[in-house]
Amino acid sequence: MVNNNSNQHDLFIDRELNYKSDNIITSIDIGSDKIICFIAKIDKILDKEKPRIVGFGYSQSKGIRNGAITNISKLEESIRRAVDQAENLAGFEVKNVSVNISGNYIGTERVFGEIPIAGDIINSDYIAEVIDTAKKKFSSNNKKVLHVIPSHFIVDGIKNISNPSGMSANKLGVKLLFIFGKPTHISNLETIINSSHLNVTNFTAKPYVSGLSVLTNEEKEAGAACIDIGSGSTSISIFIDGSIVFAKSINIGSWYISNDISKVLSTPLDQAEALKTFYGSTLRGPHDGEEIYQTSLLGGNLDETVSLSRSKLISIIQPRFYEILSYAKNCIEQSGYYDIAKRNTVITGGGSELTGSVEFSERVLDSRVHIGRPFNINGLNEQISGPVFSSCAGMLIHSILTKRKEVNVQSKEQNFAYKIIQKIMGSGF
Repeated sequence: MVNNNSNQHDLFIDRELNYKSDNIITSIDIGSDKIICFIAKIDKILDKEKPRIVGFGYSQSKGIRNGAITNISKLEESIRRAVDQAENLAGFEVKNVSVNISGNYIGTERVFGEIPIAGDIINSDYIAEVIDTAKKKFSSNNKKVLHVIPSHFIVDGIKNISNPSGMSANKLGVKLLFIFGKPTHISNLETIINSSHLNVTNFTAKPYVSGLSVLTNEEKEAGAACIDIGSGSTSISIFIDGSIVFAKSINIGSWYISNDISKVLSTPLDQAEALKTFYGSTLRGPHDGEEIYQTSLLGGNLDETVSLSRSKLISIIQPRFYEILSYAKNCIEQSGYYDIAKRNTVITGGGSELTGSVEFSERVLDSRVHIGRPFNINGLNEQISGPVFSSCAGMLIHSILTKRKEVNVQSKEQNFAYKIIQKIMGSGF
């Protein structure tokens, strides 16, 4: 395709790794508004690995609406266009890619497993056994597992233990978070990617990777919620003690705001999107009524326009943005981690860039809020450092975590993590 002229970790790791060579990873974020592709090289400095973007591309999404595939050939064309751009900048072709899943096509299930220890000292064998016990309780019917993440261990009834190794106990328990996707949707996406002469090595859940991208290690340890407001869907994740403990994606996003503007003003959708992007806000100001804009009418000629004030535009935007945040708040309340989210919530995604989004979100969510942008990635220039790129950047971080073959224990002993992995790999579903 290329033009030669021009801190927590997923246990589901027994998959082909996402790289053409040892230091190349590629991610594709398939959204309802944009297809984004990142190609990165892995820089290693002092035993730490960090992605460095060497190619990127994006194209307008066609053949997908609100997360649902509506036209296979058009979606394939959109993906190929984004990948071609990224390959041209990188100067080489890629084969293996990570792909994001969002919307109502993902779900979660929490399971608990426990084994007797009889006063023995907990070692990697016991930890692997209790994890395997919990995994067997997962109901896998009509589910494609994307991530398996230990939330925490329980030792003799004591919860929130990150690494029980070396402790004496009578019982050892573990809570696992399964994040899964809808098999038919994943199969359709894989077919489309394969038609583009690419191979999917990882499907990732958007709530998880968005959180990986924008939350600091300190935020993930202390507890924080991440709300990624995309075009067709909004993803919610909650982290505590360095681990994701909740993930949810709902089929409502900023596209609905543009659609509302289009309907109320009888203006084309692209004009509505432009009005939202350049003049839209979630908060009223003292002079909004004096600012007058012109926009073309739906189905009319270029001379047919309608006038509106910024105040009118805000009156259209506010109710839908409130609805999106209310759905997210309801999900957080039902998660059981609302107190954590109140302390710190990060909003990201294209919808977070609306003027006044932070202040409005704080009011609706009753939480401390700030905008999250991708970080811990080299090569993020001004073009690709905004919140809309958070998810695609997060997939690069996930690929590195997968490549390292680490598990979500807080032990700094590499051999300890390795022993656990050797025990749980191949246990399968």
